[in-house]
Amino acid sequence: MTGSIYDLGYRRYDGPRLGRRHAVASLVRHSLRSVLGLGRGGRAKVLPLLCIGMPAVIAVLLVGIRALAARGGIDSSEIVPGHEGIYPTIWVFPVLFVAAQAPELLGRDQRYKVLTLYFARALRRPDYALGKLVALSLGVLAILLVPHLVLGVGSILLTTDTTRAIGEELGVLPAVFGSSVVIAVVASALALAISSLTPRRAYATAAIFGAFIIPGIVAAIVIGLDLGTASQWIALLDVGALLDGANAWFFGVDPSTAAALSGLSTGILLGGALLVGAGSVVALVARYQRIQA
Repeated sequence: MTGSIYDLGYRRYDGPRLGRRHAVASLVRHSLRSVLGLGRGGRAKVLPLLCIGMPAVIAVLLVGIRALAARGGIDSSEIVPGHEGIYPTIWVFPVLFVAAQAPELLGRDQRYKVLTLYFARALRRPDYALGKLVALSLGVLAILLVPHLVLGVGSILLTTDTTRAIGEELGVLPAVFGSSVVIAVVASALALAISSLTPRRAYATAAIFGAFIIPGIVAAIVIGLDLGTASQWIALLDVGALLDGANAWFFGVDPSTAAALSGLSTGILLGGALLVGAGSVVALVARYQRIQA
């Protein structure tokens, strides 16, 4: 028996090794492109365009109503919501976005058994989980901030005192960014924590919708029955009420959902939202620490 030796020209990689930081940045960039449908087929772009475009359209309509009211000499401040009313008006779109895109971010890698490839490089398990969280949170931030931008620009253009209008818009920026970041991170973390439990996209999407909607229905029923002062605390189980309360805390207004009926302060609701977000992040990281790659 004879054998042959072939020189295939394999050699070691002698180029720069970009390391862990570059790996995390690449993961976030790729994941963000994925949730926004960039570089993918037309069907993948429909939902992101809907969730970002519809809030912008709603903001344009609000600006239009303000313009018509101003032309008729009507004070529109009581009938048209300002920045504080953006999230209660468009809350369904961030929920729809995380329910659809969180399973897409995590489920595909689990289904096709490619986590081993990720973890074989500089990327660590917590890096993977937190990178996905950053990407989804940035996608939700786009949904939340675009209508604020439209409303702000419209408010400046509708007034004759441009300097004063710009000052007012700059003054509300901390509340806009603060509320948007809290809502985006909490909603994304909860959705990803749920999605990490199953590679089945349909199951994960249904579970996320259930986590956002069912507790709100139960809380509204219990609070409406007025079973005593203890019943008001059930609002803390309603993620939607917690996020609405967090939004209200930043803008210094009253919440507009079952949280308002509960009588809990916006500070308590904000604390509840932060606890949900922190718990979801811990659960997400813990899941990928022990998941089989």
